[in-house]
Amino acid sequence: MGQPLTVGQPPNGSALVGLAYNSYVPRFVEEHSTLVDYVEVPFELLRHEASVLEIGARKPIVLHCASLSIAGSVPPSTTTVEAVREWIRRTRTPWLGEHLSFVLASREAAGEWAEEYAPGEPYNIGYTVSPPMNEESIAQVLRTVELLDGALGVPLLLENPPLYFRAPGTTMSQCEFIAEICRRCAVSLLLDLTHFYITSRTMGFDPRRELDSLPLDRVVEVHVSGVELQAGIHWDNHASRAPDEVLEMLACVLEAGTGVRAVTLEYNWSSRFPRTVLLEEIARVRDAIAASRSARH
Repeated sequence: MGQPLTVGQPPNGSALVGLAYNSYVPRFVEEHSTLVDYVEVPFELLRHEASVLEIGARKPIVLHCASLSIAGSVPPSTTTVEAVREWIRRTRTPWLGEHLSFVLASREAAGEWAEEYAPGEPYNIGYTVSPPMNEESIAQVLRTVELLDGALGVPLLLENPPLYFRAPGTTMSQCEFIAEICRRCAVSLLLDLTHFYITSRTMGFDPRRELDSLPLDRVVEVHVSGVELQAGIHWDNHASRAPDEVLEMLACVLEAGTGVRAVTLEYNWSSRFPRTVLLEEIARVRDAIAASRSARH
């Protein structure tokens, strides 16, 4: 296992650059070791393919997760929390990124739509879903954060999901929702700029201007990936390069958010992602980091 990342800021005040794990990553890291500071690995992948942990012999690992159902009415099971905690220990991750969404729902509330494959168990939706952004959801998030506080052993970073529609029951914007959660607890943030860009297109706001309403001082990690336009809707796409506007937002966040520790390129939906494009994307991110460092000094 390589050296773990530390929670503190790097000595030169510059954010680190990492890659989300894909089958091409081990060889890429071997051939371009100086370009990659860490590898972000999903907890769910490690549960089913423990050999992925071998990347830790070359680079530090940052653990990501989509199983804790942070914003749901059904809390994560003790078994899931213990499994996440074990992989936190094994990867020596400095923090855990988790979606500000839910994956579990009440079987009773699902009614006739509840599946019978696991009687007595919560209904697993199968993917992360953004909750209605209101006081009830804030209370649910705070309960789950309190439940996990101390249980994980590392800081928890909440990641903003992409919004593709306005959920019924929503009474506030996503930025207001996130800011209020941060006001009421000491949780940190994983700012997915591509998700934020998609949300801006769905909800019709200026993303660069709206960034100012987020608590950027809580941002520890940033995600960057691609966007696809289908049927007039912008969708998350980890197999295409980030729009220029996402990189422009990254520069704004780096200049404003002095606590940013890491920028992760999430190009992990295609094992054939072009190497030349990946090298260009790493260069673009490092240029943005260098420019922000110069601007602060």
